[in-house]
Amino acid sequence: MGVSHALVEDFVTDLAPLLIATATALLGALGLAYWASKAQSDRSALVGLYLLFGIPAGLLVIAGVAVITRGDRILGSLLLLLGLGLGLPLLRPFRELLARVTPLDPASAIDMTGLCIVLGLLGWFIGTSLEPMAAQPPDVSGIPSIGIAELLVQAAVFVAFAYIAVGYPYWRNLREATARLGIVLPDGKTIVIAIAATFACFLVAGLAGLASQRFEPELNESLDQIVNQMTAQVQNPVGAVILGVSAGLGEEAIFRGALQPRYGLVIPSLLFSMLHGPQYGFNLALVGLFGVSIILGLERKYLNTTAAMITHALFNAIQVLALSMMT
Repeated sequence: MGVSHALVEDFVTDLAPLLIATATALLGALGLAYWASKAQSDRSALVGLYLLFGIPAGLLVIAGVAVITRGDRILGSLLLLLGLGLGLPLLRPFRELLARVTPLDPASAIDMTGLCIVLGLLGWFIGTSLEPMAAQPPDVSGIPSIGIAELLVQAAVFVAFAYIAVGYPYWRNLREATARLGIVLPDGKTIVIAIAATFACFLVAGLAGLASQRFEPELNESLDQIVNQMTAQVQNPVGAVILGVSAGLGEEAIFRGALQPRYGLVIPSLLFSMLHGPQYGFNLALVGLFGVSIILGLERKYLNTTAAMITHALFNAIQVLALSMMT
């Protein structure tokens, strides 16, 4: 009884902050999705969206220009890029220009809201990458090792965000949202193509590794240490499968399922790769991730999101299993 009670206490202590943060984020996403859906037909709601993103965007742009003028180009650029990312989608001509190369609907308040968030995040990560030491992988000692419980929570939250992003429960029911995300039961064709795409992903990652050995000889060793530290708790067959499936389901539901059909192949792939910058450093490793993301995006474009999920899961699981056998 004492042991089980201690395990429950440890579980609650470790996951409570994560659960509180994710619950808050999900409630915020639900509120914003409802707001954006109302703005489709309610002018006052649309004006509210412009104020929600436009005020901080304008202040950030002004602050960025002022900070750059005073000589701090790094911080100033970060503020400026974040402000532009949040603010540019509010301009109808900008959305119309982007709609020429993506499936974006320039008249949609929902697409505008999502684009503000996506480009805002891209602006933040690109600005962060300008830091003098940003290209260097982070200190391994400061990287937490993720456990199975955290992986499961993360996957569930990512999938929930994806469903909210495509309109559930407001303008799409569960079946319609699942179809919009491109999630289907896998058939033989899907599985075969997903396996073939996994080999393609390893080829792209291998080429990026060779490039890093040529231009950044110490990078591969640092990245191996980072991945080893991050996956220390799941370096076993069961853990590797759970890690692969959780990453495949969660990340693909958002990037390929929710974002790609509205913002095209390149923008979600840029965000996908830049999102890993704080983990690996803003270096050639992200070029490989961008290439992998393009392969996953092509699966989504010409087949479905399920194929991308299977490929992503296999890619991650095989990596962790290989790492566990080398340690």
